[in-house]
Amino acid sequence: MKEKREGSMMIPLLAGGFFGAGTALLFAPKPGKKIRKDLKRIATITRDQVSEAVDRGKEFFEDSKTAVSSAVEAGKKTYVEGIDKLGKFTKKDERSILLPILAGGVIGAGIALLLTPKSGKEVREDLKRLAVTAGERASEAVDKGKILYKEGTTALTNALEAGKKIYTEGIEKFRQTAA
Repeated sequence: MKEKREGSMMIPLLAGGFFGAGTALLFAPKPGKKIRKDLKRIATITRDQVSEAVDRGKEFFEDSKTAVSSAVEAGKKTYVEGIDKLGKFTKKDERSILLPILAGGVIGAGIALLLTPKSGKEVREDLKRLAVTAGERASEAVDKGKILYKEGTTALTNALEAGKKIYTEGIEKFRQTAA
């Protein structure tokens, strides 16, 4: 059953962002500083390659006008088909939350990869250490709880016994004074 959804897509977008960021932090190949440095180096190389390709492209353009026209027509057709398919995800009366979740995931992963202080392997190792420490602390707390339970049970038993003794002594004194 399709449900009309009204309101903001912000929650799915944020949920996807958090999920993407968490995943990226766990699987980051290197710290964000190194990733940014690599991206800058790649961008410089790519810029030079694009500039060189543009120069070559200008030379070949006249020879390939027909191929370019065909490619443009195919691109237009693909674009129209893509818009139609995208429209299915974003219809106002049947809005899907899949698109904002995916968009948020990609955005969150990108941000996390660029800003992570550690590699994913280091983050996973930190999480393992945290889990072991938490497990040990929980075990210690359970052991202390058992000891406190035993001490409490013993104290309660002793208090009940003392109460019974006082009650019995009180009844005896009452009988002696009444007789």
